[in-house]
Amino acid sequence: MTVQKLFFGDTEIPAPADGGVKFRNDKIWSDNTGRSSNCVMVGDIKAIKKTVSLQWFGLTGEQVELINSFISNVSRPFFSVTMYDEAYNVRTFNVYAGTPTYEVWGWDERRQLCKGLAVDLVEQ
Repeated sequence: MTVQKLFFGDTEIPAPADGGVKFRNDKIWSDNTGRSSNCVMVGDIKAIKKTVSLQWFGLTGEQVELINSFISNVSRPFFSVTMYDEAYNVRTFNVYAGTPTYEVWGWDERRQLCKGLAVDLVEQ
């Protein structure tokens, strides 16, 4: 799936790499969840929340700084992301970001290029 537009808040963010968007439907289980005495799973699903994994390649330092202003911001741990979901519907999620990972790739005209940046956005 190729994302045409990706917004963090009202700011357009560079599109992730082809294949760089993955969705997970995480189940939130009730407190009584577990195995019964005959090992049958019991419990109730209270909610489903999304986890969106994003990955970019070939970003400039300025683009990494823009993304970091959302995903690594102590003053604003939660933000909105607007994008296509797994059913190709435009959706807005309120999220927090997991720990990002980076691979520095090289240099171009005195600007450091980031070979890869990946982060999980978890629905609040």
